[in-house]
Amino acid sequence: MKITIGTRGSDLALWQAHFVRDRLVAAGCEVEIEVLVTRGDRIDDVPLQNVEGKAFFTKEIEDALLSGAVDVAVHSHKDLPVESPPGLAVVGVPERAPAAERLLVSPDAFDPKGGLLPLRRDARVGTSSPRRQAQLLALRPDLEILDLRGNVPTRVKKLADGNYDAILLAAAGLERLGLDVGDLITVDLQADLVVPAPGQGALAIQVRKEDARTTAVVERVLHDEDTARIVAAERRLLTLAGGGCNLALGATVDRVGASGTWRARVFFGPDAETPDRPARWAEATSEEDPVRAAEAAFERAKDPTAPRSGPLGNLRIALCGAGAFGSRFAERLAALGADIVFEEAVRCEDIGTSNLAARVEALGPGDALVVTSRRAAAYLEGIDVPTGVCVAAVGPTTARALHGADIRTDLVGGGGAFDLAGMLELKEGARVLHPGPEEVLGELDRGLEGSGAAVEHLPLYRTVQNEDFVRAEGVDVRIFQSPSAVRASLAHEREDASAGVERIAFGETTLRALEEAGLEGWAPKHGDREDIVRALFRRA
Repeated sequence: MKITIGTRGSDLALWQAHFVRDRLVAAGCEVEIEVLVTRGDRIDDVPLQNVEGKAFFTKEIEDALLSGAVDVAVHSHKDLPVESPPGLAVVGVPERAPAAERLLVSPDAFDPKGGLLPLRRDARVGTSSPRRQAQLLALRPDLEILDLRGNVPTRVKKLADGNYDAILLAAAGLERLGLDVGDLITVDLQADLVVPAPGQGALAIQVRKEDARTTAVVERVLHDEDTARIVAAERRLLTLAGGGCNLALGATVDRVGASGTWRARVFFGPDAETPDRPARWAEATSEEDPVRAAEAAFERAKDPTAPRSGPLGNLRIALCGAGAFGSRFAERLAALGADIVFEEAVRCEDIGTSNLAARVEALGPGDALVVTSRRAAAYLEGIDVPTGVCVAAVGPTTARALHGADIRTDLVGGGGAFDLAGMLELKEGARVLHPGPEEVLGELDRGLEGSGAAVEHLPLYRTVQNEDFVRAEGVDVRIFQSPSAVRASLAHEREDASAGVERIAFGETTLRALEEAGLEGWAPKHGDREDIVRALFRRA
């Protein structure tokens, strides 16, 4: 029996085609390999998310199969659209290679203390996958994500040549090719941290439905039913999400425990239609079958009220301060899977904003208006910010609040006031106006030390103890957001001193309040709240 295999021409695609050829030859078939060029191969200088349509790497091969030019098509399952064209069917799914993701890192960019990913701060990471981009930025917002196209050896060479600090690839491709990566550092990432693409590491052997002879031999020598069942469950999520390989969706299914319970893990990237909704992880199990586990994980990921999984999924964290208003950091922790509860130990009172407009309008070119909370942004509504003044928001949430107040934003930070200060380009003598709370944490001042700029704090509101303060129970970590929150919690803290709850302080001023009260705790270095994320990840 003579069979012609259709495949792409990359090193990995040819490895896959030769793997299939060897199985068919062992079964007594005469086999030829036909190399075909797909649209995804031709368009190699544009990010895939900018290319319209689906089937980037499969359509031309499927067309050849339909025309009879080839008898078998060999695909990476993760590249395959959810439905085969009429007349074609996937009848073979061989045993799967490792589904996990692998990070290759240049030695000078490797940082084992990097927390969620062992990369130095602001590392340049290459990937062309929207799913990988979304997970990398959800884990490490400081990273610079650069587009990376080309076959596997080309990508590795680009890293070795210094075009990137790290690249993220499927472990399966690297193992199948047996590439020598030299002095690059290899880091295998767990599926609960970076969720692979549905079907990653699995092959799909496609034939014409009418070709009974080829179907029979493929099913006999190139099909593993357990693998096919798991891949079908993962790809069920692609159907539910209505996407293809260009979707920021991760899914993996496996069996756990002595009972063989099915477990599904899912990752969704940020919702473009709902900007306030961050990336999220979800997990679910089923005693019945893998599809039920996958569907349950999908529903949990889509439900904003459902429990989350993810890197911090085992932690219940109390944020002790003025409640939920403006807590971008809470959103960050919740996106990583933590169960967040708010303890409203203090409440905010207006001080009065009669001179706010005048102080803002007195700023000139080269000065800066720094806004570090949503609450402060709301006070600025209706005020004209002079041309040439840099309006800096501590993060995306504050930037959106400024937009809602009809205030432009020139600079958006991502790691707290200390980091934002480092992003400001100020000349000697520049003024920095910081409207906000009466009680400041000092992060902005420390970040601007030695810059020659003058920081002017303008109190807009103060915190007072909340007489109706309710203490959360069953927490693993309590994060104090201000010295006043510490003072409001003293009685509770002394009663619960032996409860084993870790205390973390926002800023050195808040830490001093803990120490003066005789309570153990710690604060992130330089006010960098990502230090807190890293510490929580190690604890989880």
